[in-house]
Amino acid sequence: MQLQARADTLPITTIYLLIAAVWIFSTLFFFSEWLILSESVRRAEYILCYAGLIFTGGFLFYLIRNTENNFLASQQTLHRVNRALKARSDCSQLVVRAESEQALMTDVCRIIVESGGYRLAWVGLAENDAQKTVRPAAQWGDEHGYLESIRVSWGDDELGQGPTGHAIRSAEPHIARHILTDRKWGPWREKALRLGYASSASLPLSIEARVIGALVIFAGEPDAFDGRELDLLKGLADDLAYGIATLRMRRDKERTQRERTLLATIVEQETDGILTFNTAGFIHYVNPAFETISGYGREELIGRNVRNVEKVGTNRSFFQIMSDAVHTGQSRFERLANRRNDGTLYDIEVKVSPVSEPSGTTAYAAVVRDLTYEVQLERQLCQAQKVEAIATLAGGIAHDFNNILAAIITNTEMAMDDAPEGSALREHLAIVLKAGFRARSLVRQILTLSYQKEEERQPVRIDLIARECLKLLRASLPTTIEIPLHRTNGIGFVHADTSQIHQVIMNLCTNAADAMQEHGGRLEIFMGNSDLGSDNSMGLPPGRYVCLSVADTGHGMDRKTMERIFDPFFTTKAPGRGTGLGLSVVHAIVRSHGGAIDVTSEPGVGTTFRVYLPRCDAAGDAEQEYPASPPPPGGKERILFLDDEADIVSSNQRMLENLGYEVVAGTSSLEALEVFRAQPDRFDLVITDQTMPHLTGERFALEVLALRPDIPVILCTGLGSFSQSGVTEKIARTIGIREVVMKPTERSEMARIIRRVLDGGGNEKSGKEDR
Repeated sequence: MQLQARADTLPITTIYLLIAAVWIFSTLFFFSEWLILSESVRRAEYILCYAGLIFTGGFLFYLIRNTENNFLASQQTLHRVNRALKARSDCSQLVVRAESEQALMTDVCRIIVESGGYRLAWVGLAENDAQKTVRPAAQWGDEHGYLESIRVSWGDDELGQGPTGHAIRSAEPHIARHILTDRKWGPWREKALRLGYASSASLPLSIEARVIGALVIFAGEPDAFDGRELDLLKGLADDLAYGIATLRMRRDKERTQRERTLLATIVEQETDGILTFNTAGFIHYVNPAFETISGYGREELIGRNVRNVEKVGTNRSFFQIMSDAVHTGQSRFERLANRRNDGTLYDIEVKVSPVSEPSGTTAYAAVVRDLTYEVQLERQLCQAQKVEAIATLAGGIAHDFNNILAAIITNTEMAMDDAPEGSALREHLAIVLKAGFRARSLVRQILTLSYQKEEERQPVRIDLIARECLKLLRASLPTTIEIPLHRTNGIGFVHADTSQIHQVIMNLCTNAADAMQEHGGRLEIFMGNSDLGSDNSMGLPPGRYVCLSVADTGHGMDRKTMERIFDPFFTTKAPGRGTGLGLSVVHAIVRSHGGAIDVTSEPGVGTTFRVYLPRCDAAGDAEQEYPASPPPPGGKERILFLDDEADIVSSNQRMLENLGYEVVAGTSSLEALEVFRAQPDRFDLVITDQTMPHLTGERFALEVLALRPDIPVILCTGLGSFSQSGVTEKIARTIGIREVVMKPTERSEMARIIRRVLDGGGNEKSGKEDR
């Protein structure tokens, strides 16, 4: 435009000179005809006229040229102002509609380049890292990767002395009208000029008097960014900063709202109870967990004062803690036992704390943790420790008692051999022997209860297990309780764990007996086969089952109690009388065996439990009784017998010698080992007790088998495989022991075991069943 203006000025001046020259020539020629002037005067006139003409023409050219230059300058300024105005206008609309900070910065840079006509626009954010980096967060127009090739800082180092770093540090705009000559453009000048950037404006972005970065604009012509244009661009930068601040505020508000929502959800779903109340004591929030733990409904508490909430029974202390916290303004921590509205007791841990703000305490929060389960576990642990202590005691007593019984049974059997048939002495000895067998059975049942362990399931007869349970129960229950046992013929087998079925029967019978402890009554046990159809009330598959029924004539239960009898830790017994685990264990065992329990009860009449277990097919339905023992077999072999009880050694030595064996007996495992080591081939059989001083029976067997691997060994034990120190058949087989015998053992049984071992048998179960 400027070249075109200059081209138009020259013809105008030429035309003016031609017209003036013609006018002067005509005027002089006309006057020369009328006036007679000397040649010199005429020549002077020509010179003066043409000189004036040239001077006025030049002056006219200057005036026109200057006017045009001013007009062109005003046009350029107006153009730059218009583009800045358009850019700001578009950006102002964008700030209102922006949804994200990144999109806002990018769109502003795009509008500055596309609508404003600038070459490049970018936003640099001031990082607070060690180098105080200015990070390009958005740009538009950088088609050659200029921003990726430079480093900018807002620190005091060389990279921080540029226009952008200066604008951020000083919070003042920096305008470089000529990048070529601007001193602050040193490190970046060459690349900028090569890409056609002639001038730049670095405008700080401030939020609440804190500079967060700068908006940088590059123009392709020098002397840009003056006056009104700069004011508009500064306003655009302020709009951008306001938009960023608004978006950040909105983001922080949304994050705060999300955090509050999350916190509220956590409080609502928290398993600990939470109750809040103000400094006057009025409750304004209760979470669902508090309702569950305390039994109070939300509507019963909100709006009421902690000082006036109904304090019933043990709940008085609970609300008194909150009242004390309001009175003292300090935290309180207590463990309490409370009672719900339905009368159930529960244990809690309560912590009441003031909620403090800069203005002071504004509210209180009570956190209630339900300790009922933990307290019950603690009680259960104490009970388990008691049971473990009883088991340890029972094991020790059983070992000693079995040794006593071994001497009694063995000597009684030998005494009966010397007593005449039909004599009163033989009858008395038979009674003693029968009592010994009953005592042996009782000890084994005590060990079964003390050392319960899960065994492999196998076909079992529950009526036989019930008989064993009744033997133990009759010895512990008062005579005011009758215990009749009814069973039908042909009771089927159940694929079950014997010890667990034993536990089921014992727990059911014990509960029934407890219900009749005060006034006595009738504990009736019935067993028989039962075929269930698909319409049974217990949800069992149709099929063949064995039914075990335990009925009592105790105080009975109401429907509300019956709904909870299988809940862990639920008990109606007095404190210290039960853990509330018995029926829950029964229920779990029955369910694990594929069965179900049906309960009927009537207050004041009694209760009946019916256990249904799937029936299975198995051979050997006939019940095993105590058969008449054939004469014990004997032999001529030489036996090394070892036990730490002198009475047992003496009686068993005589018993074995009566059977024809040659016996070397002793009470010291070390002496017996020396005897065997001296003549290992002298003996045909070794019989040793497990619990021995110096060397246990297991260790003694190892030493003997190391000297002579083919020697048969029988191990006797008063604990069998019940205790942790007991030797199982698997361990015995690994060592090389042929038989593990549970003491005390009757003579005929021991004689058969000895013959079986000497004749090449062994590793068979023995001493496991009462015979």
